[in-house]
Amino acid sequence: MQEVYTPADARQAFYRLLKQVATEHKPVTIQQKDKKLDTVIVPKSDWDAIQETLYLSQTETLDHVNRREKDDSSFTNVDDIDWNNLS
Repeated sequence: MQEVYTPADARQAFYRLLKQVATEHKPVTIQQKDKKLDTVIVPKSDWDAIQETLYLSQTETLDHVNRREKDDSSFTNVDDIDWNNLS
């Protein structure tokens, strides 16, 4: 379950929260009176992974990968590759 803090509580525990989020990879929500202002703190590495996944999804690359994984005819045995003659 995601931890939720008020802005005042988050301010008091800010450095501890940053370390916790970074080491445990568990997001923390800062909840405000106006729900449109709620904020989530996530580690940068997780954020980068989310952005990459969104990009791959938007460019339909994920769909292509999923189709290739389901297509048995596109399987290549790594032992069958002539590594010395790749161009």
